[in-house]
Amino acid sequence: MSGYQGDRPVLGKVDGNTFILQKRRYSRNDFAGRFYERFEPEVGGTRIEGHFDSPPWAKWFMRIWLAGVILLGSPVFVMTVIDIVRGTHQMGDGRWIGLIVPPAMVLFGIILPKLGRLLGKRDEQYILDHVRNTLAARSEVTPA
Repeated sequence: MSGYQGDRPVLGKVDGNTFILQKRRYSRNDFAGRFYERFEPEVGGTRIEGHFDSPPWAKWFMRIWLAGVILLGSPVFVMTVIDIVRGTHQMGDGRWIGLIVPPAMVLFGIILPKLGRLLGKRDEQYILDHVRNTLAARSEVTPA
């Protein structure tokens, strides 16, 4: 159901000295963090540097979404406010829609990625534990 073959709990992609890990999900959450990691040589071993982030396409989609909503919704919102202030009825009976929908769509575009990251927080800890157990490595997690 996840769209990937196999039944392992963690999905990964290796490319040279970098790799990407994500927890297998049976639901859709494109904003949950993926672990982007890079191997770095170090005296006495190898260091893994990594960070959690959303996939690049999801971040670009939300930027385009917000830009489109702002570009298309701002004129509707401004015209609706002007219509209400002047007392005219140029916007017709749908003026409450023009007053509520554009800000709601901008708010949706801001809250959805944050909610997706919040719902994926447990995945991040699971992936870190998986990497530690798999590599039997000592962990020095430094705040970003």
